[in-house]
Amino acid sequence: MIIVYTAEKNITRLNYVAQHILGNILGETFRITTLKEDFLQAGGVCINYSKESLAQGLQIIPHELLFETGVREIPDLEEYNWNGFFCFFKQEGGDIPFDLFSAAFYLLTSYEEYHSTRIDKHDRFNVNASLLYRNNALEIPLIDRWAYGLKAELEKKYLDFKCKLRKYRFISTIDIDFPFMYRHKGIFKTAALTVLDLLKANFKRAAERLGVVFRLMPDTYMHATMEIDELHKKAGREYHLFVLLGRSGQYGRNNDVSTIFYNKYLKNLKQATIGSHPSYDAFNNPQLMEKEKKELEKMLNRNVTACRRHFLRVVCPQSFREAAAAGFTDDFTLGFSKAPGFRSGTAVPYHFYDVEHDIQTDLMIHPTIMMDTTLITHLNCNPEYALFKIKQLIDECKKSGGDFLSLWHNSNLAGKEDKAWKDVFSVSFDYAASLE
Repeated sequence: MIIVYTAEKNITRLNYVAQHILGNILGETFRITTLKEDFLQAGGVCINYSKESLAQGLQIIPHELLFETGVREIPDLEEYNWNGFFCFFKQEGGDIPFDLFSAAFYLLTSYEEYHSTRIDKHDRFNVNASLLYRNNALEIPLIDRWAYGLKAELEKKYLDFKCKLRKYRFISTIDIDFPFMYRHKGIFKTAALTVLDLLKANFKRAAERLGVVFRLMPDTYMHATMEIDELHKKAGREYHLFVLLGRSGQYGRNNDVSTIFYNKYLKNLKQATIGSHPSYDAFNNPQLMEKEKKELEKMLNRNVTACRRHFLRVVCPQSFREAAAAGFTDDFTLGFSKAPGFRSGTAVPYHFYDVEHDIQTDLMIHPTIMMDTTLITHLNCNPEYALFKIKQLIDECKKSGGDFLSLWHNSNLAGKEDKAWKDVFSVSFDYAASLE
C-alpha cells in the first residue's frame, strides 16, 4: 500500500492518474489522504504530493493542473529531461524534478488536443502538432518509463519496497476494410473493371479477376483473412478482428453488399473477438456509428463491445464520448496514422477521462502502437527496416510491461507479390509472442 498525501480537497484527477501509474503499471494499491496528521502517522511507503516539505515520504511538488476543473491552454509546459527521458511541468525542489502526475494526466487525457486547431485532411489531430512527436519521444512509452523511474526512487527511500509489476502482453488486431478483392462487386462493375484491365494491357490482372469471379481460384483478400486466422489458430492465440460495414466509396468498402458466405465465416470464427470498424462517414455521426454497430450485432447474433474507427479517424473528446454512448466498452482507435508509437505516452490500457466534464468513464482505451499502413504507405519503409522498427517498438513495450498492440490489414497481406510483407507479419508476430 502506498499512501499519497495532498493538501488539496479535489482529488478526482489525482486519483485517476495515480490509478494508472501506481495501480495499472506498478501493480500497487494506494490510498490518497488530504489529512496531514494521517499522512505523518502512516507507516510504509509514502508520497508527499504537496509543496510543503514534510519529514515523511518521497516529495513531488505539484503543478496546478490536477486541482483545476475544465480545460485551459497552457502556454509554457516547462520542458525538461529526467533520467534521459523527455518530461515537462518542471518543478524546483522535491525528490523528482517535475510533476510526474500532472504530466501523465496531460498525456493520458489527450489534453493538448482539446484546444488544438491543427488537423489533417481527414480532420484528425495532426501528428506534427503532437508534443511527443515534436520532442522525438513518440516511440517511447514515456509514462511507463516515468513510472519505473518513480519505482526506482521509492526503492532508494524504502529498501523493502517491492512492486507487483504489470506483465507485457502481445495484442494482435486485424482490420477488414476490404473483404474481397474481386468478388461481389456486381456484374456491371466487374465487367467495366475487366475491360479497363484489358485496355491497360494488364492481362494478368484481368485473368486473375475472371478466375476469381468464376470460382477458378480464391479471392486474394478473403484468402489472406483465412490465412491470418489459421496463423492465430496454430499459435493458440486469440485476436481482435474489426469489420467495416459502411457504404462503398472512396473511403469505404470496395464491395457493395455483404454475402451469406462472409457473414457466416465471421460468425463462426473461434479465435477472433469481432469488433465494429465505424466507417469514415461515421466520424462525428453517432447515429451512423450506432447503426453500423447494430448491423454487425445482427449479423453475428451477439453483442459487439469493441471498436476501432476507420482511418483511425478520432478527435478527443467527442469521438470517445460517442463510443461510450453507443455502448462500446473498449476503443482501439488511439494512434497516429502517419507515425508509429505511443500517442498518449503509454502502452497500458486506461479509462477515457473527459477533462471538460471531469469524469472518468467506463470506456477503456487500448493504444494502437503500430499500423502496417503507417510503415508501408505513409513512411514508405522497405520490409527489412519495417521489421526492425516493429521489433524496436515491441522491445519498448516489454521494458515496462505494456501491451504491444499491432494493427494489420488483410489487404496488405494478400497476393504473391506481398510475400515480403507476409514475412514481416509472421516474423514480428512470432517475436512479439515469444516475449510473453
